[in-house]
Amino acid sequence: MRAITGATGFLFVMAAAMTAWAQDPVTDPWAVSAGVSAQYTDNRDGVAGEKESNLDLTGEVRGDLRWRDGDRTRLNLFLMPSVKWHSNPRSTAEGNPQNDEEMYGSLGFDLKHAIIPRVGIDLADTLTYTDDPEVSVGGASVRQSANHWMNSAKAGVGAEVTPKVGTYVSGKSVLKRYDDEEVAKEQDEDILAAEAYLKYLMGAGVNVFGMIGVSDFSNESEVRERGSQVLTYGVGAEKIFSPDFTGKVMGGYQTAEYDDDQVDSQDTLHGAAEVTLRAASPTRVRLGALYGFYAPYVRPYSVQKLTSFWGAVDHDLTGRLTVTLQGQFSDGDYDAESAELPGGTDQLGSVSLRGDFRMDRVWSLAAGYSYETWDSDVRESFERNVVDLGVKAAF
Repeated sequence: MRAITGATGFLFVMAAAMTAWAQDPVTDPWAVSAGVSAQYTDNRDGVAGEKESNLDLTGEVRGDLRWRDGDRTRLNLFLMPSVKWHSNPRSTAEGNPQNDEEMYGSLGFDLKHAIIPRVGIDLADTLTYTDDPEVSVGGASVRQSANHWMNSAKAGVGAEVTPKVGTYVSGKSVLKRYDDEEVAKEQDEDILAAEAYLKYLMGAGVNVFGMIGVSDFSNESEVRERGSQVLTYGVGAEKIFSPDFTGKVMGGYQTAEYDDDQVDSQDTLHGAAEVTLRAASPTRVRLGALYGFYAPYVRPYSVQKLTSFWGAVDHDLTGRLTVTLQGQFSDGDYDAESAELPGGTDQLGSVSLRGDFRMDRVWSLAAGYSYETWDSDVRESFERNVVDLGVKAAF
């Protein structure tokens, strides 16, 4: 997934530790889990007519190695191989062909380390082989693609300059490489991004911050140059009403430059907001909105101007059963990039309901249903229903 620096960066910067990281209780450095899941959809390829249904069965095993050094260092290593079986795999004639059974997997690490009491770093890298490009909105898949490798790496440094002033600088790299040579010619992608934040604690549970970010997207298409660069400037504030109730807001300005000299640059205001009610009660609520330049959901466009609203409610029906209701509306505005790409809008509406049941300390069950509808001027409009079932054992 192409990640463009900007409106959502503040959602993680406040969580970057300046002095130490909250540590998970670890009684065993090893953790192993295994799961089997089934996913049914009535519209495998996201098309308006001649829909193909499909059932995917997936089995996966995950192993984690965890190491802690008090409050100073936290290191997680993981390996997760999986096998997926398609009841109705795509054929060569349909494009992006699939085998009946396919092997996938991912491995990676996550490191957080306090160099000195007021300076910390965080590093992470994940290498994944899959057929899902991880482009999703509110849990709804927005495109499907061929098998590919994806490597996502990030690094950050946070420092508490004074008890009231903190800084955070981060960088990110995403590389995607497709197996099929014809697909790779158009869809191989590289992303480099960097952000810098300055935070000030005003007191009374209020933090204010400023940020600047840049991202560079490159794509070696033989049809047209899809590369672009986005600069982002913003200011924001976070209010901690209570340990379980927080609100964040950010606003700023963005400019987008295209590598294609025939396409004029763009600029726009951008912003984001989020309200979170956590574990103060059996019911948790998350609400959010954003506006600005983001990754395109429609190839071969380079940039979309996205407006999105979402919400989710988690409710503990019992001590073991949690039900989650989610909803989202997004409106992507695509400017004309060539005579073949005249622009238009791409709208998503989605709703999902999920239940998670913890049978005991080892076994858990999950089931969910989601409905999504796309109303688009820049691609085929469609509707899709998805049902998920899964069982997992954690040792």
